[in-house]
Amino acid sequence: MSWAQYHRAANSTLLIVGLSAGAATAQSSATYAKTAQALPTVEPAPEPIDLRLSLGTTYDGEGAYRCTRVALEFAPAISKNLGTVIRLASVVGRPNSLLERQAPNQNYKSAYLEQESVFYPFGIHKRIRLGIGVGGFVGYYEKNTYAYLKAVAGKLTDYSLVSREGMHAGLVGSLNLDVAIDAAQRWHFGIKSAVENGIGSNRISPAHSLTVARRL
Repeated sequence: MSWAQYHRAANSTLLIVGLSAGAATAQSSATYAKTAQALPTVEPAPEPIDLRLSLGTTYDGEGAYRCTRVALEFAPAISKNLGTVIRLASVVGRPNSLLERQAPNQNYKSAYLEQESVFYPFGIHKRIRLGIGVGGFVGYYEKNTYAYLKAVAGKLTDYSLVSREGMHAGLVGSLNLDVAIDAAQRWHFGIKSAVENGIGSNRISPAHSLTVARRL
């Protein structure tokens, strides 16, 4: 074989090898593209929305006696560490003192609309969630009470009644602890401690509640 024939044969071999390698690369790229298309697209999980019911105690607007507090909350998450709560709350109660209860129509009633922003330092998707809330409230209250009482040997002999009512607004801060009771974290039980700082003649009132939440 002459040098020219050998050179042409070598070039032909290199060309065949190059074409084969190119075809293999193209086939590999096509296979990768098909595999990538076949893989399901993983979408981020939506932020949770909780519907929560709470039952607990607080005080009347003047801090004279303990009352029952019931609240219904709509609590959507904004991000993994931040949520908001819109709350409808009602407070009802009567004096604890036997002497005061001898006077007629002694009671306290109020209804509030509250809004809080809640920060979850360890994340909202944890099985055990710690939340720190701050916000405000506005509502209406009515208190039937007395101007003075007179008693002899524990028996009420004379009294004067008075009623107060009006708008009530102020600031609220809370500490929340919720625990999921199922693997899917759809149900939560928790405890809540809050402080309401009322504007005007209404004092600071602590509130403590047990809560049950259902994730929507």
